[in-house]
Amino acid sequence: MTVAKSRNFIQTIFKKFKINALKIYHARGSAHEIALGAAIGVFWGVFPTFGLSTVLSVLLYKIFRFNLLVAISAAFISNPLTSPLLLLLSYKVGTYFIETNIKFDTENWYQNFSKLGYIMLIGSTIVSTVTALVIYFLTKFIVKKRRAFKNANII
Repeated sequence: MTVAKSRNFIQTIFKKFKINALKIYHARGSAHEIALGAAIGVFWGVFPTFGLSTVLSVLLYKIFRFNLLVAISAAFISNPLTSPLLLLLSYKVGTYFIETNIKFDTENWYQNFSKLGYIMLIGSTIVSTVTALVIYFLTKFIVKKRRAFKNANII
């Protein structure tokens, strides 16, 4: 990939991130619905669902009633730039709970798939849950502050 294509790719990722952040910022619904949508979207975005985050969000929407557009937008946290970092973080967190001497690299990945997969499942569950909780409270706080500010400025 040339430098120009690489720069364009990164700019596209940041542009999509900005668009999705604005969708969340201007979303309609209660602060809880927006925050829950963001948390669920981020959970599926961080958890290695490999493209199924939208489908899983729609299935959960039938049960929990949150802002679905926000969930789909928040799932964008997982993209080609962040996925390798999220997978590595999940592996590192998983190794705190499951002791292993297997290194996380492409050679060992296929040979030790079941062991590494289990470690990453544990790590991903923890990282996704913690991230979702942080995003829930942060989003709820921001939505409430934005609405209070908006209501205070109405003449």
